[in-house]
Amino acid sequence: MGNPGRFVGTLLACFVLSCAFFLLRHAAASPVSPEFATADQVTHDGLVKTAVLSDGYSLYVAEEKHGHQVISKIVPATGEESTVSAPFPDVRVFDVSPDHTRLLASPTRAGLRSHELWTIPLGHVPSARLADLLAEDAAWSPNGEQISFVEGTEIFIASSLGKNLRKLATVKGRPFSLRFSPDGNRIRFSVSDIDTNTSSLWEMASDGSNLHQLLSDWNKARAVCCGVWSADGSFYIFQATQSNPTTVTTLWALPEAGNGHQSATEPVQLTEGPMSVGKSLPAADDKNIWALGVWPMGEVVQYDTTHQKFSQVLSGISATDLDFSPDGQWVTYVSIPDGTLWRSRADGSDRLQLTRPPERIVLPRWAPDNKTIAYVSMKMGNPSQIMLVSRNGGKLSPMRAENRGQIDANWSADGKKILYGDLHGSTELSIHLLDLNTHEVSTIPGSQGLFSPRWSPDGRYVVAMSPDFTTLKLFDFQTQQWITWLTEPAGAVSYPIWSADSKSLYFDDQVTDEESIRRIKVGEDHPERVFVLRGIDRYPGVFGQWSGRTPDGAWMFVRDRSTQEVYSLNIGPTK
Repeated sequence: MGNPGRFVGTLLACFVLSCAFFLLRHAAASPVSPEFATADQVTHDGLVKTAVLSDGYSLYVAEEKHGHQVISKIVPATGEESTVSAPFPDVRVFDVSPDHTRLLASPTRAGLRSHELWTIPLGHVPSARLADLLAEDAAWSPNGEQISFVEGTEIFIASSLGKNLRKLATVKGRPFSLRFSPDGNRIRFSVSDIDTNTSSLWEMASDGSNLHQLLSDWNKARAVCCGVWSADGSFYIFQATQSNPTTVTTLWALPEAGNGHQSATEPVQLTEGPMSVGKSLPAADDKNIWALGVWPMGEVVQYDTTHQKFSQVLSGISATDLDFSPDGQWVTYVSIPDGTLWRSRADGSDRLQLTRPPERIVLPRWAPDNKTIAYVSMKMGNPSQIMLVSRNGGKLSPMRAENRGQIDANWSADGKKILYGDLHGSTELSIHLLDLNTHEVSTIPGSQGLFSPRWSPDGRYVVAMSPDFTTLKLFDFQTQQWITWLTEPAGAVSYPIWSADSKSLYFDDQVTDEESIRRIKVGEDHPERVFVLRGIDRYPGVFGQWSGRTPDGAWMFVRDRSTQEVYSLNIGPTK
């Protein structure tokens, strides 16, 4: 979502990417059979990167180095690397001038969105501030005579010296990632919506007229952004973030009408997971594409609240969604990045893979008998389904065949029933109770419109969320009544967990003040903070940043160990 993310790929991932881009290249010309193409990893430093630009010969990569945001100059042909001199310690780069002599950049300072706009020369002349302009993002026009930039919710245009300022548009949300069309007649940009955590693509004429959203009816992704035209203007390449069956960022190409195409068509998908690819930049000859690639990896850690230190859980395993068996002897987890289900002894020994791709797994839960695992299976094009599997592997059995998406399996204390919910976004939401002996299913009274249930260990209570993620409801089986237990900002109640004595509910608050674990007691309506979480970059999973608890009550989180590198995607055939 809004994190820059990180990237590195295996040879197989590179092969998939290169073939996809080769298909794109020839789709614009004629329907010939594709030939083999290659993709090369350019950087191998493991540093966090946020942008890649090029002057046709060298790459300019925005990355974090020695605690500062810097611009590294990389010459792919020789491997030579250096740091671009800037008049401030932390710098953000937006664009390379059309004549390849200057970078458009700004300083970065904590707590500020808009910063003064500067040009940083690639030769031996001083950097220069552009008048008194303040900007959050900016881009040069193709002829280098104008600059378009963003401040707040407004988009402006000015001369290349920062003069003749004129407002082009005001949008709802925060615009970013501006780019002129190759002929200079249009400007496309992205707009983020903080309330819904989505982004969209927009276009207007370079004079600010004809403002409209692109792909407004496109339903392939929840967030699209960061587009750039190919050098010849025949394609517009953008990135899309998809969340089903897992969160991944992919590249797509939108053919442009009037450039060898009779009319604009649907976008063509260029890449697929598990490696995320974004921040693309077609080379001047349109035969290569520079891009950032993120190879997901996660390290499960537990937090010592007394000493405020993290220690590793399941050493050497990239995983999330851990669940320990009730006797504490076994643990099940979902591997990153392939999303398969595994189980092992609590110390990580005796590992066994229980599922295979393309099925992706979330939220496994042990049965009280320590022998069976319920988990949520997600497959592209199918509703999510709760499945059952033995800890020894073997047959994978549906809990109950239904046409709606199932999620959040909760075992009864005797293991004879499973409480579960409907996947958020389904046409109808309710909480259901399945009797595993009779196979009869009932709906919890008054649960319509609620999701994400959690059943208390003593079996008396169920908590569930409203669809807007703001209201936590509590159901009492004794009274058969729901009450509104807690109202919080959207996202403040994540991965709720009951205490062992069923007297309190813990939850992961990632949006209110400081990131923290909070607790609310049954019979009270005001939560208390248990501890503040600091010093960890958390991995963004399918349903956000996961948290859980070990058998002795220690809190677990997933540290983001993803790697991020620059790739060169060769879209020309080899002979």
